[in-house]
Amino acid sequence: MSDSEPDSKADTSALDAVLVDEPRAEDRAVNERSWAELQSDSESPSDRNVVPADVILASWLPLPPARSLPVRIWRGLCTSLEFLFGIGSLLGILAVLSTIPLLQFLSLGYLLEASGRIARTGKFREGFIGIRTMARVGSIIAGTWLMLLLPRFVSGLANDAELADPGSPAAAAWRIGVLLFTVVILTHIAMCWFAGGKLRHFFWPIVAVWRTGLWLTFGLFGRLCRPLVERYYPSLAEDLYQPLALASWFPPAAVWQGIRQGGWYVDARDGVWHFLVSLRLRYYFWMGVRGFAGAFLWLLVPSLLLLVGARAQVGFLQFVGALSLMIVSLYLPFLQARFAAENRFRAMFEVRAIRQVFSRAPLGFWFALLVTLAFAIPLYLFNVENVIRPLAWAPSLVFVTFIYPARLLTGWVVGLGMHRPAPRHWIFRWSARLGALPLVAIYVLFVWLSQYTRWYGEITFFEQHAFLLPVPFLGL
Repeated sequence: MSDSEPDSKADTSALDAVLVDEPRAEDRAVNERSWAELQSDSESPSDRNVVPADVILASWLPLPPARSLPVRIWRGLCTSLEFLFGIGSLLGILAVLSTIPLLQFLSLGYLLEASGRIARTGKFREGFIGIRTMARVGSIIAGTWLMLLLPRFVSGLANDAELADPGSPAAAAWRIGVLLFTVVILTHIAMCWFAGGKLRHFFWPIVAVWRTGLWLTFGLFGRLCRPLVERYYPSLAEDLYQPLALASWFPPAAVWQGIRQGGWYVDARDGVWHFLVSLRLRYYFWMGVRGFAGAFLWLLVPSLLLLVGARAQVGFLQFVGALSLMIVSLYLPFLQARFAAENRFRAMFEVRAIRQVFSRAPLGFWFALLVTLAFAIPLYLFNVENVIRPLAWAPSLVFVTFIYPARLLTGWVVGLGMHRPAPRHWIFRWSARLGALPLVAIYVLFVWLSQYTRWYGEITFFEQHAFLLPVPFLGL
């Protein structure tokens, strides 16, 4: 998202620390040493504006740590935009995964791991896992999709020409033009992927205009104003007058750099493989499978009682099922968070341990339960009508958007209770217990009423999206 990404801890804001995939300390040391060596190589005033070609093409060379307030604010804004774009990309990816059989467990596994990390560390920001990676994946998907719209548009013009005058030279020229244009666009997309897949890579012709303006400002005209800036604001001059890697925004330069250095195919292959490994898909899938299995075992008896009671019109069975679902709803969100924190399947059934954790943060537990159930209730309205499969991601996006913050909050209060040494006063404990009863009662009432409003009828009792897979249609 941003062209400037700070790499030092001193210059990294609290929001940037959330991005969790920052360079390692030794990498930052190497980067800073590289800049120190670069600056020591041009000591004479006449060489201060000269940038070697190797430096321009060095896409690995990051921007140095910002020292002036304006540049810090600019980089903070870029980091915030990247974070927001990463959150949006994450929610979109989780929503799409939620609609694909088996891959649904990846979505649930990520949500559980997010709450588990917060519970383990006690830090809310630890729940935003791989936001920078998700921003990069989102930029690749969005940039590729936007680029592919161009051949589709040109293809539509070619079809119109063929319909207007079939077999004419103009229609044949349009067909050839579509083929050549498609090859150009696919080559452009491949170069953008090779360069890193940021949005600025896909739109480098537009970025080139911006870069040209910066070059004129700080390159040609910079010789006149640089002494004045250095005199009154030295740190700003140090931030502004830095060499910029051409390959950081110009995909052909990145491709040329890879070809010149050699081994570009091996590096690209290994980079893709390491990127896929870093996603930890197997871990999230297994986490989601176990989290689903544990929650399903908890919900099986209450859901069966409600289902049988509703179809047989037996009020007693429905009452027992509703009462048991109320009890399960009191504990299940926090049991799942503790299971993810300790990565033990048996933790899903250790109710006594959850009761002990609850005693150390009763009001937090009550608020987390309120948010979890309150965010789940409106989602039952989305099943009033059946939605065709290609559009299932749209309501799933709403589901994930509601469930994700609830999972984060649940993990935070579980971590709060796990790290506190002593229970709270009995007044707070009993106030939270009594206050939780109407919450679960209202939630169960909506679940029971959903059999009359949802498309699949009584089977809705098994679609507990607040605890199981975050998908509104036949996802359990």
